Amino acid sequence: MTSIRGGAGPKSRQATSAWAYGAFGWLVVSFVWHVWMGVDHRTAMGAQDDVPVWVFLAYDGLIVAMSAVGAVVSLATVRPWGRRLPWWMVAVPLWCGAGLLVVRGVPGLVENITTAAGLTPYGLLGLAEQPADPASGGFWTEMAINTYFFVGAVLMVPLAVRSRRRHRAGQEKSAA
Repeated sequence: MTSIRGGAGPKSRQATSAWAYGAFGWLVVSFVWHVWMGVDHRTAMGAQDDVPVWVFLAYDGLIVAMSAVGAVVSLATVRPWGRRLPWWMVAVPLWCGAGLLVVRGVPGLVENITTAAGLTPYGLLGLAEQPADPASGGFWTEMAINTYFFVGAVLMVPLAVRSRRRHRAGQEKSAA
């Protein structure tokens, strides 16, 4: 019997699988990207960066670890071995990752779009020292990075929501 709210039916499983594999792909790209940034940290940091190398590498290592855990957890939502994990071992990293990506992706992309449209040339909060130059390569690089984080949020939030529904549907099924 399928739950009315989309719990464990075939269409719900297909949709959850799409979000899970999309998030997995996004996280694999993030993992590879940050491993490369750690290996080629001098280029990734840039010549003008005043951050000590160890701080950059520690931060980058954290992102590599978070990407790896996120990739495994994303797969756990749709693979048989994932059902053997306690729900919180899947839900907590999913919701933390989704929250971080929303906080990082949404404001950054909104700022880029409003700046490109000429609405906020000094940034959303108006704190930039000089107006952004939407014709510069740096602006479009920032736009691409913010879009990437936004896409991550778009993939992780529905996956987190759907995985919880799927877990609840599994509980209802086993209780019946």
